[in-house]
Amino acid sequence: MIKNKSSKKIYFLLGLFLLCIQGKAQVIYGTKNYTEYHSGRLPIIISVPHGGLVAPVGIPDRTCNSPTIDLDSRTIELAKQIDTALFKLTGCHPHLIICNLRRTKVDCNRNLADGACGNIEAENAWTDFHDFIDTAQFIAQKQYAGKVLYIDLHGHGKRPYRLELGYGLSGAAYNNTDSELNTASYISASSIKNLVNTNVSGSTHAQLLRGPNALGTLFDNAGFPAVPSQQSPNTGGFPYFNGGYNTFNYTSITAGNTVNGLQIECDSTVRFGYANRKKFADATALILEKYFSIHQNFNLLMNCGLISGINADFNINGSSINIFPNPVADLLQLSEENIKGNFEIQIINTLGEVVFKTLNQNKLDVSRLTSGLYFVKLIDEKQRFWTVKMLKQ
Repeated sequence: MIKNKSSKKIYFLLGLFLLCIQGKAQVIYGTKNYTEYHSGRLPIIISVPHGGLVAPVGIPDRTCNSPTIDLDSRTIELAKQIDTALFKLTGCHPHLIICNLRRTKVDCNRNLADGACGNIEAENAWTDFHDFIDTAQFIAQKQYAGKVLYIDLHGHGKRPYRLELGYGLSGAAYNNTDSELNTASYISASSIKNLVNTNVSGSTHAQLLRGPNALGTLFDNAGFPAVPSQQSPNTGGFPYFNGGYNTFNYTSITAGNTVNGLQIECDSTVRFGYANRKKFADATALILEKYFSIHQNFNLLMNCGLISGINADFNINGSSINIFPNPVADLLQLSEENIKGNFEIQIINTLGEVVFKTLNQNKLDVSRLTSGLYFVKLIDEKQRFWTVKMLKQ
C-alpha cells in the first residue's frame, strides 16, 4: 500500500526508529497536523478515517463521484478511550491512526481519487494517513508476525442500535449455512482469512464469524449487541456495512498480508457521552484480551512487548526473577536468581507510581492492591534492576 519508493524508505526508517523507542507512546503528525499516528506496543492497530472536525477553507468540499460526507461523530474520542482502556489493562498502547480533517474535505476510507477529489492538500493528508497504517503494520508485524489485529473504527446512526462487524463479506453471505461459509470462496474473501488458518482454538471460519467465541458474540455477551454474532447470526434484513477501502487493503483479504482485521461500525449508544464511551472502551479492552487468548494463545496482559508508560530503563537487563502465582490474589513469592546481598523490591502500577516497597523480602502480601496490571522491580546493591509483569486478581 505504500505509495512510492521515497515514502517507502522514509516510513521503513521511521519504523525501525520507533522499534527502538522505549517509554511513552510517540505521536507523529502528518502534514499540517491533518493526521496523527500514536505508536504502540500491542498487536492491535486502530484507524479512525472519519470523525475529524478540521475544515480548512483551502481544501474545497468534495463533490466528485457522489461523495458520502456523513460525520462519524465521536469516533476519535471513542478510539482514544479504547487506547486508554488497553493501556490501563496491559501497560501498553495500541497503534492509533487518526484523520483530523472533516469527511467533507477528505475521505480516508476511499481510494485516493474519490477520497481527495484531486486537491493536493487533501491528497497529502490521505497519503499520510495510509502511510501511517503501513508503518504501524510494519512495526506490529515485526513484533507479532501473524498475530496482528487491525480495526477500522466507524460510527453509524441506523436502527437497530448495534455494532456492525465488517469482515469483507456481504450481508447476504450470512444467510448461508456454516458449511457454506466454511468453503474456500468465502474464506478467501474474508478479512480474517489468516486467522482461519492459524487460530489455536480450532475454530472454523463460520465459528470465528458467529460462533461462541466470535468477536461479535463476545461483544454481545458484554451487553453490546453485534452482528454477526451467535445472538445475531445474520443481518435480519437490515442495512449492514461489510467494510470499506481500508478493510479490503489492510487485512488478509489482500494476498500476502497476514494481518487479521475488520471494520467496526459503532452505533450512537456507545459513541455519545463520556460514560458510554468509557463503558464500551473498558469492555472492548477485556474482550480483545480474551479474543487474543482464545484464538492466538497470546496473553496481552503479560506479553505486550516493550513496556510503555513506565520508566524507559525498564527493559535493559532482562528478567532474572520469577514470581508466583501469577495472577496473584494475596501472597506473592519471588524466586531471584544470581542476586546476592541486599535488594529492594518495588511494585509499580501502570501510571509509573510505586505502590509497594520492601527490602530483602521474597514473600509479599499484595492483598490490598486493586485488581490490574503491575510491574515488580528488583534492585540490587549495585543498582542493577530487573522487572517482571504481575497481574493482581
